[in-house]
Amino acid sequence: MIRRNHRKKPMKVKIDLTEGNILKKLLIVAIPMLLTSLVQMLYNLTDMFWVARVNRIGLDPTVAVSAVGTAGYYMWFGFGLILIAKVGVSVKVSQAAGRNDAERVNTIATNGLIAMAIMALIFTIYGVFFNHHFVGIFKIDEPEVVAGAMRYMRIVTTAGMAFFLVNMFNGVYDGLGKTINTFFITGSGLILNMVLDPILILGLGLGINGAAIATAFSQTVVLLIYIVIYHSPKRPAIISFKKYFSPKEIKNIIVLGLPVGIQSMLMTSISIVLGIMVAQYGASIMSVSRIGSQIEALSWMIASGFQVALASFVGQNVGAGQFSRVKDGYITSMKVLIPYGLAVNAILFFGARPLFSMFISTQPTLDQGITYLRILSLSQLFMILDMVTAGAFNGFGKTYIPSAIQIVGNALRIPLAIILSGMLIPEVNGIWWALNISSVFKGTVLFILFLFFIIRLNKRIKSQEVENYGTV
Repeated sequence: MIRRNHRKKPMKVKIDLTEGNILKKLLIVAIPMLLTSLVQMLYNLTDMFWVARVNRIGLDPTVAVSAVGTAGYYMWFGFGLILIAKVGVSVKVSQAAGRNDAERVNTIATNGLIAMAIMALIFTIYGVFFNHHFVGIFKIDEPEVVAGAMRYMRIVTTAGMAFFLVNMFNGVYDGLGKTINTFFITGSGLILNMVLDPILILGLGLGINGAAIATAFSQTVVLLIYIVIYHSPKRPAIISFKKYFSPKEIKNIIVLGLPVGIQSMLMTSISIVLGIMVAQYGASIMSVSRIGSQIEALSWMIASGFQVALASFVGQNVGAGQFSRVKDGYITSMKVLIPYGLAVNAILFFGARPLFSMFISTQPTLDQGITYLRILSLSQLFMILDMVTAGAFNGFGKTYIPSAIQIVGNALRIPLAIILSGMLIPEVNGIWWALNISSVFKGTVLFILFLFFIIRLNKRIKSQEVENYGTV
């Protein structure tokens, strides 16, 4: 028989996604995540803006930007480690919240903190003591760039524990649907970082060291905010190592998030390879790639917001045993996102010239940018389908399904780029088409798989084979 979960007294610390208007509840969770992504993008632009102006203090801006950019890849790898614990925590918290099981949330938060601390320790030790190994991978000829990248890594990773634990606490709030809290807390850190950058980089003449110190200090401040919250009556969970410590739970959290973390780190590796391929075509093509990826934020910012929202929505409703509401939530999301994705496709294709001319005025580079946007415009809807459907699968705890598809799709980019670059003129268009084709592949396959998954789930519910959410 279908066993309905006994619903306890509603938890006060969550946004209840198991009742009420579906679109309204999804937007309540998605909009703060969208705003967080926007602030993060503004911070990235501001950070690079000030680093690129170190010539005012007698330093070479090219060296500074290259050093920060090289070290930045390590932060990308670190985010893959973060996802291993964060995704596991977020999914499990959302399912526990759906059952209104506060004790379970406490258990997950406590053991998630331990799992994240383990990841942070690995990240920090390597970044502080073995940074020369990582920078050496890039085989950079300029000694100043190598030295700068190593210094940046060493300083930033001293705050590795703060960087990781902040994301664990964010994961708890995401699972509870309270992304508005995540936005205000992490947003305050990003704004602090933006304020400190010009003061430390130029005002005190610290250059890229100042950028690293600003990042490390800001993350530490955000962690202190979370520590205060978790010692207050408004805490979303109780952290008690003595009461809730469970090696089995730590293992379960890591196993659940491991596919997503591996996928993220492999994606970073693939991005490095593609970045090297793009670099061989010169500085103008590199600038086209960087600017174009920022314009594409029209798609991924919305998609990332709905990805977290749908993961929380699905998780809570799976925990509550409300599987029909899960289907309705996905359909509602698609009714909003498919028209939006088609609109973005059209805007990037037909508006490529005015969009790129906002950043570039030289004609050859402008023409290359227009071509980039028109090629990539064709995959924007599929990129949205990919990210949002992955969020739905994650809410079910089926993280390995989207991760496997994304690993295959992303891995295809390198051979496709090599093959197509040899067939197309100009050759660099082969790289853009490789990105395009892989996004179409991932979005299409994941969308079809989720439809089959829902159809199969409905059949099992009708035949009364579902015992509880864990058998889905």
